[in-house]
Amino acid sequence: MDAPVRRLIKPTTPRTVHLLNLRGALPAPVQGEATTESDFVQVAALCPATRYIVSQPETLQLPGQTYTPDYRVETLDGRISIWEVKLEAKVPKHRALFNQAAKQLEARGEQFFAISEKTLRRRQQHQVVRLVLRYAKGYFDPAEAATVERYLFTHPVGTSIEALMLLPGVTRELLFHLIATRVITFAGALSTAAHSRLIHTDYLENKDALHLARWLGVSPWRSDV
Repeated sequence: MDAPVRRLIKPTTPRTVHLLNLRGALPAPVQGEATTESDFVQVAALCPATRYIVSQPETLQLPGQTYTPDYRVETLDGRISIWEVKLEAKVPKHRALFNQAAKQLEARGEQFFAISEKTLRRRQQHQVVRLVLRYAKGYFDPAEAATVERYLFTHPVGTSIEALMLLPGVTRELLFHLIATRVITFAGALSTAAHSRLIHTDYLENKDALHLARWLGVSPWRSDV
């Protein structure tokens, strides 16, 4: 697994930088500069398609300038996508830069995405993810976890949180733990409401960058727009 090409966390760093250790979701800690990047890492980590995330992965040599994107994400199909997390108000002035980066990455078979804080926090999904991830490290009875898995294996389209909690020994906290460790996941929008439908991750049709993009609510960057 690659290390960042430039260090975010230094003794003299004047800004807030987070080191996110999301055991159960990611194999290694990931750096996040500012709250928006931390939100991205957490939301992307909970996506069942994500294998790993690396911050500041490389420096691209572009015409007349260099550019270091924020993240490289590998999905379970083995494909790589490159992500920039940017305040929405700053996206327009970086469009030319992102166009160049997208073209270069496309030439080597990688997709480029830019995501803003408004997209990340749409429908409060970042808060849902923070809540769920709290339960990643907890201990729960394996037999009760197996009860949930067996039930969802017989319901390929998923079942509501409310219905699952009617099973013997199944609690809301256990369901959150299984989501945080990516055994099960949300069948639709990220929500902890009683009617929210959960599905076993084995029933997901795709575990690729486009699944991750749908999870985050964005499309690949279009350099021709």
